[in-house]
Amino acid sequence: MPAPFALLQRAPGNWDDIYDRQAIEMSISHNMFIRGINAVYLQTPKIRKHEVKAFAFFCNSLFMMIRHHHTIEEELLFPFFESKMGPNAMGQNLEQHHQFQEGLDDLERYIKKVLGGQAVYDGSLVIKKLDSFADDMVKHLHDELSTIESSRMRAAFTEKELEDAVHVLKKRVLKDVSLTIVLPLGLILHDKSTAPQFPPLPKFVLWLVRHGKPKPDFRNDL
Repeated sequence: MPAPFALLQRAPGNWDDIYDRQAIEMSISHNMFIRGINAVYLQTPKIRKHEVKAFAFFCNSLFMMIRHHHTIEEELLFPFFESKMGPNAMGQNLEQHHQFQEGLDDLERYIKKVLGGQAVYDGSLVIKKLDSFADDMVKHLHDELSTIESSRMRAAFTEKELEDAVHVLKKRVLKDVSLTIVLPLGLILHDKSTAPQFPPLPKFVLWLVRHGKPKPDFRNDL
Protein backbone atom coordinates (compact mmCIF):
# COMPACT_ATOMS: atom_id res chain seq x y z
CA MET A 1 0.00 0.00 0.00
CA PRO A 2 2.14 2.93 -1.17
CA ALA A 3 1.59 6.32 0.45
CA PRO A 4 -0.50 8.38 0.40
CA PHE A 5 -2.71 5.81 2.04
CA ALA A 6 -6.43 5.71 1.28
CA LEU A 7 -8.76 6.90 4.01
CA LEU A 8 -11.41 4.64 5.50
CA GLN A 9 -15.01 4.92 4.53
CA ARG A 10 -16.96 6.20 7.50
CA ALA A 11 -18.53 3.20 9.22
CA PRO A 12 -22.23 2.83 8.40
CA GLY A 13 -25.07 3.64 10.76
CA ASN A 14 -26.55 6.40 12.85
CA TRP A 15 -24.39 8.53 15.14
CA ASP A 16 -27.20 8.63 17.70
CA ASP A 17 -27.30 4.82 17.90
CA ILE A 18 -24.73 3.87 20.54
CA TYR A 19 -24.10 0.50 18.90
CA ASP A 20 -23.39 2.06 15.50
CA ARG A 21 -21.34 4.87 17.02
CA GLN A 22 -18.50 2.65 18.27
CA ALA A 23 -17.27 1.86 14.75
CA ILE A 24 -18.20 5.33 13.43
CA GLU A 25 -16.00 7.05 16.01
CA MET A 26 -13.21 4.55 15.42
CA SER A 27 -13.27 5.14 11.66
CA ILE A 28 -13.06 8.91 12.24
CA SER A 29 -10.15 8.54 14.68
CA HIS A 30 -8.29 6.20 12.36
CA ASN A 31 -8.65 8.63 9.47
CA MET A 32 -6.96 11.29 11.59
CA PHE A 33 -3.96 8.99 12.01
CA ILE A 34 -3.86 8.16 8.29
CA ARG A 35 -3.95 11.87 7.38
CA GLY A 36 -1.08 12.43 9.79
CA ILE A 37 1.01 9.58 8.38
CA ASN A 38 0.32 10.79 4.84
CA ALA A 39 1.44 14.28 5.85
CA VAL A 40 4.73 12.92 7.20
CA TYR A 41 5.35 11.00 3.97
CA LEU A 42 4.52 13.97 1.75
CA GLN A 43 6.35 16.68 3.72
CA THR A 44 9.48 14.82 4.86
CA PRO A 45 11.48 15.36 1.62
CA LYS A 46 10.57 19.05 1.50
CA ILE A 47 11.68 20.09 4.99
CA ARG A 48 14.28 22.88 5.01
CA LYS A 49 16.77 23.41 7.80
CA HIS A 50 14.80 26.15 9.55
CA GLU A 51 11.66 23.97 9.49
CA VAL A 52 13.19 20.88 11.12
CA LYS A 53 12.23 21.67 14.72
CA ALA A 54 8.61 22.48 13.85
CA PHE A 55 8.28 19.38 11.68
CA ALA A 56 9.82 17.16 14.35
CA PHE A 57 7.35 18.63 16.82
CA PHE A 58 4.47 17.73 14.47
CA CYS A 59 5.75 14.16 14.05
CA ASN A 60 6.28 13.71 17.77
CA SER A 61 2.78 15.02 18.48
CA LEU A 62 1.29 12.61 15.93
CA PHE A 63 3.09 9.66 17.50
CA MET A 64 1.90 10.77 20.96
CA MET A 65 -1.68 10.75 19.64
CA ILE A 66 -1.39 7.26 18.16
CA ARG A 67 0.29 5.94 21.31
CA HIS A 68 -2.44 7.46 23.52
CA HIS A 69 -5.15 5.87 21.37
CA HIS A 70 -3.63 2.40 21.43
CA THR A 71 -2.79 2.54 25.14
CA ILE A 72 -6.43 3.30 25.98
CA GLU A 73 -7.55 0.47 23.71
CA GLU A 74 -5.25 -2.06 25.33
CA GLU A 75 -5.78 -0.98 28.93
CA LEU A 76 -9.47 -0.07 28.85
CA LEU A 77 -11.48 -0.86 25.72
CA PHE A 78 -10.21 -4.31 24.78
CA PRO A 79 -10.64 -5.75 28.30
CA PHE A 80 -14.13 -4.27 28.47
CA PHE A 81 -15.14 -5.71 25.09
CA GLU A 82 -13.70 -9.13 25.94
CA SER A 83 -15.56 -9.19 29.27
CA LYS A 84 -18.74 -9.85 27.30
CA MET A 85 -17.57 -10.87 23.81
CA GLY A 86 -15.27 -13.57 25.13
CA PRO A 87 -11.53 -14.11 25.64
CA ASN A 88 -9.39 -13.11 22.66
CA ALA A 89 -12.27 -11.32 20.91
CA MET A 90 -9.83 -8.43 20.44
CA GLY A 91 -6.80 -10.71 19.97
CA GLN A 92 -6.37 -9.84 16.30
CA ASN A 93 -6.22 -6.15 17.16
CA LEU A 94 -3.65 -6.68 19.88
CA GLU A 95 -1.52 -8.87 17.63
CA GLN A 96 -1.58 -6.21 14.93
CA HIS A 97 -0.51 -3.57 17.46
CA HIS A 98 2.56 -5.68 18.20
CA GLN A 99 3.36 -6.01 14.49
CA PHE A 100 3.95 -2.28 14.01
CA GLN A 101 4.75 -1.04 17.52
CA GLU A 102 8.51 -1.68 17.38
CA GLY A 103 8.89 0.29 14.16
CA LEU A 104 6.75 3.13 15.49
CA ASP A 105 8.78 3.22 18.70
CA ASP A 106 12.03 3.33 16.71
CA LEU A 107 10.90 6.29 14.60
CA GLU A 108 9.52 8.08 17.66
CA ARG A 109 12.87 7.73 19.47
CA TYR A 110 14.70 9.17 16.46
CA ILE A 111 12.28 12.10 16.14
CA LYS A 112 12.65 12.89 19.86
CA LYS A 113 16.43 13.03 19.39
CA VAL A 114 16.01 15.39 16.44
CA LEU A 115 13.64 17.56 18.47
CA GLY A 116 16.08 17.63 21.37
CA GLY A 117 19.11 18.39 19.19
CA GLN A 118 20.79 15.01 19.77
CA ALA A 119 20.40 13.83 16.17
CA VAL A 120 20.61 15.45 12.74
CA TYR A 121 17.42 15.41 10.67
CA ASP A 122 17.66 13.04 7.71
CA GLY A 123 14.50 12.88 5.58
CA SER A 124 15.53 9.68 3.83
CA LEU A 125 15.99 7.99 7.22
CA VAL A 126 12.53 9.12 8.33
CA ILE A 127 11.01 7.56 5.20
CA LYS A 128 13.01 4.36 5.69
CA LYS A 129 11.84 4.03 9.29
CA LEU A 130 8.25 4.89 8.33
CA ASP A 131 8.31 2.27 5.57
CA SER A 132 9.23 -0.38 8.14
CA PHE A 133 5.81 -0.26 9.82
CA ALA A 134 3.35 2.03 8.02
CA ASP A 135 1.78 -0.68 5.83
CA ASP A 136 1.10 -2.88 8.87
CA MET A 137 -0.30 0.01 10.87
CA VAL A 138 -2.64 1.26 8.14
CA LYS A 139 -3.85 -2.30 7.50
CA HIS A 140 -4.69 -2.53 11.19
CA LEU A 141 -6.55 0.78 11.09
CA HIS A 142 -8.76 -0.70 8.37
CA ASP A 143 -9.14 -4.18 9.88
CA GLU A 144 -10.07 -3.12 13.40
CA LEU A 145 -13.45 -1.69 12.40
CA SER A 146 -14.93 -5.13 11.70
CA THR A 147 -14.18 -6.24 15.28
CA ILE A 148 -16.43 -3.55 16.79
CA GLU A 149 -19.14 -3.26 14.14
CA SER A 150 -22.69 -2.63 15.27
CA SER A 151 -24.10 -6.18 15.19
CA ARG A 152 -21.27 -7.48 17.39
CA MET A 153 -21.80 -4.66 19.90
CA ARG A 154 -25.56 -5.20 19.92
CA ALA A 155 -25.20 -8.94 20.53
CA ALA A 156 -22.84 -8.49 23.49
CA PHE A 157 -23.88 -5.35 25.38
CA THR A 158 -26.92 -3.53 26.69
CA GLU A 159 -27.22 0.17 25.93
CA LYS A 160 -26.56 0.93 29.59
CA GLU A 161 -23.34 -1.10 29.55
CA LEU A 162 -22.06 0.77 26.52
CA GLU A 163 -23.13 4.14 27.91
CA ASP A 164 -21.27 3.42 31.15
CA ALA A 165 -18.18 2.39 29.19
CA VAL A 166 -18.31 5.57 27.09
CA HIS A 167 -18.51 7.61 30.31
CA VAL A 168 -15.42 5.88 31.70
CA LEU A 169 -13.63 6.34 28.38
CA LYS A 170 -14.29 10.09 28.31
CA LYS A 171 -12.96 10.46 31.85
CA ARG A 172 -9.79 8.58 30.90
CA VAL A 173 -9.29 10.66 27.74
CA LEU A 174 -9.66 13.94 29.64
CA LYS A 175 -7.31 12.67 32.35
CA ASP A 176 -4.53 11.53 30.02
CA VAL A 177 -4.69 13.51 26.80
CA SER A 178 -2.63 16.65 26.25
CA LEU A 179 -4.93 19.65 25.79
CA THR A 180 -2.07 21.64 24.27
CA ILE A 181 -0.59 19.07 21.89
CA VAL A 182 -2.66 15.98 21.10
CA LEU A 183 -6.17 17.45 21.09
CA PRO A 184 -5.25 20.49 18.93
CA LEU A 185 -3.54 18.18 16.44
CA GLY A 186 -6.60 15.92 16.44
CA LEU A 187 -8.83 18.86 15.53
CA ILE A 188 -6.46 19.75 12.68
CA LEU A 189 -6.42 16.21 11.30
CA HIS A 190 -10.19 15.69 11.60
CA ASP A 191 -12.38 16.49 8.59
CA LYS A 192 -15.25 18.21 10.39
CA SER A 193 -17.52 17.96 7.35
CA THR A 194 -17.71 14.18 7.87
CA ALA A 195 -18.69 14.41 11.56
CA PRO A 196 -19.30 17.89 13.00
CA GLN A 197 -20.12 16.41 16.41
CA PHE A 198 -16.68 14.79 16.77
CA PRO A 199 -14.84 14.62 19.12
CA PRO A 200 -17.64 14.02 21.65
CA LEU A 201 -16.03 16.02 24.46
CA PRO A 202 -17.45 18.79 26.67
CA LYS A 203 -17.84 22.10 24.83
CA PHE A 204 -15.72 24.02 27.33
CA VAL A 205 -12.81 21.63 26.71
CA LEU A 206 -13.04 22.10 22.95
CA TRP A 207 -13.27 25.88 23.44
CA LEU A 208 -10.09 25.86 25.53
CA VAL A 209 -8.30 23.76 22.93
CA ARG A 210 -9.33 26.07 20.09
CA HIS A 211 -8.94 29.43 21.84
CA GLY A 212 -6.66 28.94 24.82
CA LYS A 213 -3.16 30.38 24.64
CA PRO A 214 -0.47 27.67 24.68
CA LYS A 215 2.27 28.18 27.24
CA PRO A 216 5.98 27.96 26.34
CA ASP A 217 6.59 25.34 29.01
CA PHE A 218 4.27 23.04 27.05
CA ARG A 219 6.65 23.41 24.05
CA ASN A 220 4.03 24.97 21.79
CA ASP A 221 6.12 28.08 21.12
CA LEU A 222 7.47 26.87 17.76
